[in-house]
Amino acid sequence: MKNTLLTISLILGINLFLSAQQIKPISATLNSLQPINVFPSDADKSFDFTDNSNGIKPATFDFNASGITPLFVAEVFSSAPSHYNVSVTWKNSRTINKGDALLARFTMRTIYAKQESGEGNVSFFLQTPKPAYIKSVILPLATGPEWKIFDIPFEAKENMAAGEAEICFSFGALPQKVEITGLQVLNFQKKITVDKLPTTRFSYGGREADAPWRVAALKNIEEIRTAPLVIKVVDSLGQPVSGAAVMANLVLSDFIWGTAVNESMLAYDSPDSEKYKARLKELFNTGVIENGLKSPRWTNNPKRKAETIRAFEWLEQNDFRQRGHNLVWPGWKFNSKEMKALAETDSVTFKNFIDDEFRDKIAYTKGRVIAWDVINEIMHERDFLKYLPGDIVVQWFRLAKELEPDAQLFINDYGVLNSIASPQNIRDYIDSVAYYRSMGAPIEAIGAQGHVGRQPRDPALVISDLDIFATSGLPVQITEFDINSPDEELQADYTRDFLIACYSHPVVTGFTVWGFWQGAHWKKDAAMFRTDWTPKPNAAVWREYVTGKWKTKVADVTDKDGNVNMHGHLGKYEIIVKKDGKEMKVFYQLSKNSTTLKISL
Repeated sequence: MKNTLLTISLILGINLFLSAQQIKPISATLNSLQPINVFPSDADKSFDFTDNSNGIKPATFDFNASGITPLFVAEVFSSAPSHYNVSVTWKNSRTINKGDALLARFTMRTIYAKQESGEGNVSFFLQTPKPAYIKSVILPLATGPEWKIFDIPFEAKENMAAGEAEICFSFGALPQKVEITGLQVLNFQKKITVDKLPTTRFSYGGREADAPWRVAALKNIEEIRTAPLVIKVVDSLGQPVSGAAVMANLVLSDFIWGTAVNESMLAYDSPDSEKYKARLKELFNTGVIENGLKSPRWTNNPKRKAETIRAFEWLEQNDFRQRGHNLVWPGWKFNSKEMKALAETDSVTFKNFIDDEFRDKIAYTKGRVIAWDVINEIMHERDFLKYLPGDIVVQWFRLAKELEPDAQLFINDYGVLNSIASPQNIRDYIDSVAYYRSMGAPIEAIGAQGHVGRQPRDPALVISDLDIFATSGLPVQITEFDINSPDEELQADYTRDFLIACYSHPVVTGFTVWGFWQGAHWKKDAAMFRTDWTPKPNAAVWREYVTGKWKTKVADVTDKDGNVNMHGHLGKYEIIVKKDGKEMKVFYQLSKNSTTLKISL
């Protein structure tokens, strides 16, 4: 295990540079509510720091009692297993009651961060103490070398007497040096609602309308995702037919445009399920059963299994391609208590149980799915491995290929494409994939989940992250995209730009969102449609690009030589030719190697 050295310095003092960066006072209107600062006073130097990565707590403290503004400096020299492993914590000085409206305020900058972007990676949170750790707020933050002012409003989820709440920053995600000053946590009690408090609007580099990265990416899309569609129309004698109307519609893109689907929404009939199915048909060409093929629902819940089968067959009957998710998720929290008990008492039977689940799932889906996420989150969830052979990952992939030779086999994980820690996470990920493949695991593609929080990663950096993936030599799919933000404008803009960044990169072969309706979504703010089915701005973006600009629908008339020269995105086309009451319909696969298509009318 890596040793993590943490240095946290508390400097009570103020220098000229900091004096220009202090947070402006809250407005007179807010100040009239007489908020209570529940953060310890500047004179209170009692705080705790933690380094759980190696069990020791190295730190230095430097106090300058002559000043009035504290500067907190955290320096981490090697990344920890979790960002939580390196943290600093203060206790609240005043009571907080459930439902109180609070506002955290501070200024932060990154002196250095050992990642390509140079941005620091810090999380701010307020929680109840161990063992509950109930968080009223947790927010990942990213800053560069410039000072950034943060206003973070949130509502208390629990009653917390003085000394019970933990006000925390965590730093363990990567080697970095971060400075924080001016920290306050103001409690407005119930005198105002959270939505009336100021909030820092998050954004990202490259959002502007004329961003150079986007111009280049859109050009790349035309180069790698489209091809000329040249059609020649002739009569029964082989002579050119001029003036014939030709319509070409892309009916199935080569690229995966998918979504996770809630099995119960497809298994039953209701007004909401009918709307759900209609949006599904309108927006996507591929479906992924969200939970029903996972171990607890497939093996231990007959009702859920029956729903899954009905949902799977609805997708099949409606011509959706399907990805299987997943054959094994090796963490206890995602599986039954009985599985853990079995592993602890009889590891051989435990292994056989998992193998039998592979056989049972694939016996049902064989020949009916285009891909399987064989192992989910092996980089993070490794509870099973203690009880299984050292080459179990290789064994699982070999078994999957033996049982389902025609499906593309994926490994799937998170922590990539969404933060400044992504480049190193990607390198670790593809190194693991290379190792498993060297041992004989038939890993054929890499899944990058793509969950995004409030602070999106610059799209230009997403493209450079994908460049790292490309060194693996394997195709990549975005398997579980969402952006969980209440800022709908930011959400829509980033959905557009993340789509463009990924579709522009030749290593990417598919893009799957992790649900689309708020009424059946694991992250309510991330949905495309609200509970009442009104579309959010991110739904408009998906329609504009995925089912609009990138789903070719063109029409033209043949010239004197019987030719039309069109251009379209790669995939299966329905082509209809009409002239003088005659009509011919053909299906045609457009690829980069396509030549002129001759149609006899």
